[in-house]
Amino acid sequence: MKNERYLVRRAVEGDAAAFGVLYRAFHEQIYATMVRRTSDPETAQDLVQTAFLKAYSALGSYRGEAAFATWLTQIALNVHKSHFRKQQVRRRWIKVTDDPAALADAMRVPVAGENPEVSVERIQQRELVRKSIRALPARYREVVWMRYVRDWTYEEITGALQIPMGTVKTWLNRGRYQLKGEFRRRGLVPS
Repeated sequence: MKNERYLVRRAVEGDAAAFGVLYRAFHEQIYATMVRRTSDPETAQDLVQTAFLKAYSALGSYRGEAAFATWLTQIALNVHKSHFRKQQVRRRWIKVTDDPAALADAMRVPVAGENPEVSVERIQQRELVRKSIRALPARYREVVWMRYVRDWTYEEITGALQIPMGTVKTWLNRGRYQLKGEFRRRGLVPS
């Protein structure tokens, strides 16, 4: 986001409108993370609202050492963890059954001036890639999603998931290996 630092500074100073802009800028990202974790859009939306309320209350503690999105994602992940701990659900990884509609819409937007046939083929390939990623075990799926779809750094993934860097790299390697197998199975790469 272009004016992120400025908006964060304004929000810390009490500018509710600036926080509103941040909310609109990051809502879909946090919502997508929560839907992937809960597989329930209503619960995900509740957790997103709670996460943004907590973030608003804690704005004064944001030091700017990490990107605002990383800090916000960490709050959302903590809200998620707390919510499910209270309900005695002790699973570390939640099975993902669907991706958020916003992601599907974003993946279907054709490139301006692109041949419609090429656009349809690209859309079909993206759908196959999404299905391949969803077929991965949960722990690999999450890090592969963060790294290759969200384009997060290793450090951002480590911070958001609260796992060691070595674990992130191992899970990414294993996820890539399994993804290659899925790609072969789905005909995305030659056997």
